Amino acid sequence: MKILITGASGFIGSHLAAQLHASGHHVLAAGRDIAQAARRAPDLDWTACDFRHDSDADWLPRLEGVDAVINCVGVLQDGLGDNSRAAHVEGAAALFAACQQAGVRRVIHVSAVGADAASGSAYARDKQDGEAALTALDLDWVILRPSLVIARNVYGGTALVRALCGIPFLTPIVGGDQVFRPIGAGDLSAAIHDLLQPGAPSRVSWDVGGPQRVTMDELVRGYRRWLGFGKTRIWHVPRWLAAPAFAAGDLLGWIGVRTSMRTTALKQLDFDVEGDPSQWRAATGATPRGFDDYLASAPAGLQDRWHARLGFARPLARWVLGLYWLATGILSLTIASDHAYAVLQAAGYSPAMQAFLLWFGSAFDIAMGAAMVAKWRVRWIAAIMIAGTFAYILALSLTLPGLWADALGPILKVFPMMALALMIAATEDER
Repeated sequence: MKILITGASGFIGSHLAAQLHASGHHVLAAGRDIAQAARRAPDLDWTACDFRHDSDADWLPRLEGVDAVINCVGVLQDGLGDNSRAAHVEGAAALFAACQQAGVRRVIHVSAVGADAASGSAYARDKQDGEAALTALDLDWVILRPSLVIARNVYGGTALVRALCGIPFLTPIVGGDQVFRPIGAGDLSAAIHDLLQPGAPSRVSWDVGGPQRVTMDELVRGYRRWLGFGKTRIWHVPRWLAAPAFAAGDLLGWIGVRTSMRTTALKQLDFDVEGDPSQWRAATGATPRGFDDYLASAPAGLQDRWHARLGFARPLARWVLGLYWLATGILSLTIASDHAYAVLQAAGYSPAMQAFLLWFGSAFDIAMGAAMVAKWRVRWIAAIMIAGTFAYILALSLTLPGLWADALGPILKVFPMMALALMIAATEDER
């Protein structure tokens, strides 16, 4: 079969595309930013799409020869580049309408547990409206609402859980009694594969999850055992204390920094993240693995432990590096300007060149720091920081070589900063 998967560069979509391709299907993988995804999965047939703008007319050429469509597009909430209404309702409706026009009858829509406006989140309301847009059409549709989807390759909420596990001695959790039914990405992909077969059920909506009920506390403890981190003390953070962190996550989303610590996630956790997969299992005979069995089948490796420990350490390192550059630029223009001019004068620069170097260097530092804090082209910014620092070292070595032996280490101290920038650049990867 030729199968179009939208959101194929995302967490669920990428696992599904790989499994269907391995099963011999022709996978047409659609995504918004596909350059990196196409390099990671070159065997797939990639096409660019954008639910924020594409109409049904844009979809019709892409649907030529397609036998089935699987929609995996989703965003947590509005932010820079993300529009929940467009992703879950308007863009999805355009795709579904195009399927009806093109005669592509089989449409599988991956929604989410808790897709109910009663949750109080725009995410759930939009998910519900997107489902309604599909069920109103004359198609052989299936709607699946997974609970927590887990895999070795993690993103979003599961990545956040692992990052919490990587904190030593104490694990902070908001709530702790929320119940999940974790399902492996492979088991979910197998379920979708079965629903593509002739005679498979249609015009049904099911919650999808594993057989094991797991609370948030149990989820954290299970992941820590799997990672080999041992026991931990769980700190149930009061909601009033956690609220500023989730509000900050909302603000970060508007500068393009995506994090699962946002108010939408908290609302969904409080409403429903478990679902009831009994109807799905009874109708299909599916036998997904439970959480403990899934972890036991895939022993944690070095990279899993690194990822967990870097979950919070790496963003902190990026912020520290960015703020360091911001601070140096601001201080040079304000309270430290006299000292900066004295250094430039001792280096033999003319008054005009002193002013130029001070303002240019300070502006450069501020621009680099702001870009790093805003997570804008981090790898490039880190490389420019390192190159700029080498230029700084070279200039001082030629004009004031005695600074190498200065007790305060104005030259020696920049080497750890360059090492930090190199580490951040080396680990800067998006999904």
